[in-house]
This record gives sequence, structure tokens and C-alpha cells, in this order.
Amino acid sequence: MAWIIFLAPADLGEAVLASGAVAHALRDPGDMLTIVGSPEVAALFRGAPSAKICLPRETALQFALGVRLQPVRCDVLIDAQGGLAGRIIPVKSRIKLAEAQVLRHRVEAWGEAAGADRPLAPKLWLDAPARKAAAATAPGRGPLLALAPGGVDAAKRWPAERFGAVARRLASGPLAGGQIVVLGAAPRDADITRAIVSSLEADGVAARDCGQGLDLLAAAALLERATLCIGNDNALTHIAAAMGASTLTLFGPTDERARAPYGPRARTLRGRSLEEIAASPALDAGAAMGEISTDAVEAAALDLLHAGGLR
Repeated sequence: MAWIIFLAPADLGEAVLASGAVAHALRDPGDMLTIVGSPEVAALFRGAPSAKICLPRETALQFALGVRLQPVRCDVLIDAQGGLAGRIIPVKSRIKLAEAQVLRHRVEAWGEAAGADRPLAPKLWLDAPARKAAAATAPGRGPLLALAPGGVDAAKRWPAERFGAVARRLASGPLAGGQIVVLGAAPRDADITRAIVSSLEADGVAARDCGQGLDLLAAAALLERATLCIGNDNALTHIAAAMGASTLTLFGPTDERARAPYGPRARTLRGRSLEEIAASPALDAGAAMGEISTDAVEAAALDLLHAGGLR
């Protein structure tokens, strides 16, 4: 039996991308996993086998000092925080991303850091409460369109009204008769999800506002059965891709080559290239998401649906 500690990053998308390294380290059913992270990370990883969550009330550094006083040394430390805590915990094997020498995706970097011979695809573990909450949110088995329009940074958010426009088109086309859920990853997203749902319902298109009240693991259970997820570069599109859903993620100022949502049916879309954005004045660069047209998103969404066999 091994003791694995995961120092989870504050960024939830990065936490999802690092989850493959966690799964790689859990090799025996008796292994014990300790996760040090935020309440949101706690929700996301609570279904992991033998997981014990350490919330921020006990800081990572305090936790690390406590581990030093224990007679048993940690077997594997997965350090996705990069702070002092990761350096002072006594450990037999330390997994940490090295400074990148070449541009590559995070799952490739984690694979190399863990000594794996392949990229370490994200892995999330669902539990019964998550599945129950997902089933109550979107009952039935028909098509399910999930929108993830939120995000920490306004410069990374596609205009909310365009999410509604694409949803209307899909709801009157290949996803007719299906359900629409609009998801938020944090309270900050509630105003956006509410506005989109209100706009859709004003046009007679039913949608469920999940901007609040659904934790990230329940969202993962919901996204596992989504026919399509469209969203910004945020935790929910990372989760959707990890759960195997057809996922279209819209990018602007961030680099999808390094941190795009990773999964068998994941695709990204942007307006201008990163090189063009970098060469633009700061105010223009901040408008990069607005340069992604509704038509382009609809076309990319249809391509994903057709690739999945839906016509």
C-alpha cells in the first residue's frame, strides 16, 4: 500500500489536466490518496479511491510541516502547486513539472514527469451522489447540449448572447427535442448562466440554469452523458473532455497547444492566431473572443456532432 499526496493547483482546469498523473500513481486498490486543495478541488476529487481531502483551513505549508513530523514517509508526491510545501515534504518519489524546454501539452509534460511512456489523460472518479444529482438535473436519455459560458477572466469569455444564438440553432436542428443545460463553475458565473437561460426561454427554448447548486463532480456526471458541450477555456470544458463528451472549447488569449481540454472528442476553435493577438495593442487583444463568429461555432459544433454519428 502506497501513500500518495496531491498538492492540487488553484486553477481547476490545471487540476483536471494533472488528474492523469494522480491516476497513474494509484496502482494498488489499497493505496491512500491525500489531496491538498480548495473546496472546489475537494468536490472534484471526492470520488477518487481512498481519497482524504485537506481543505485550505489547513494550508499546504502547515500540512507539509505536519507530514514532516510523522514517522511514515509519503511514497509519491504530485506537486502541482510548485511552492515551499512541495519541497519540504519528505517523500520517496516526487512528481513535478519541469520547466518547459519545448511547447507541449500538459498531459505530455505530466507523462514525462511521472516516468510514463505516454501522455497521461485526465481521469475523474464519479460517486453515487454525483450521479444522482446529474440524473435529477437532466432526466431522460435524449440529446443533451451543455453550455459552459463562464470563466474567471472576462477576456477569455465568448459573448453570452452568442452562446444563446448557437443553442437556438442547434435546438431547432440536430438537437431538436433535446435538453439544454447552462453550467457555471463558481458563483461568479451565475449572472451569465441566468442571462442565457432567460434569453432562450423568452424565445420558447427550454433550458436549465445550473449556474449554482451543482458541484463540479455532479457536473462531471452530467457532462459524461452530454451529446455536446460548448464553452470557454474553463474548468467545465476540461471536465467535459475528460469525461469523453464531444467538447468544443473557444480560445482567445490563452494557448490551446499547452492547455486545451484533453479527451477523445475534444476540439478547439479560435478567431485570430496567438501571434496576431500578441502583436495587437492590449485593448484589441482583449477582444479576441469576440472575433469568433456564431457561424464558425455552429459549423464546428455540427462537425463534432456528425463525427459522433448524429445527423
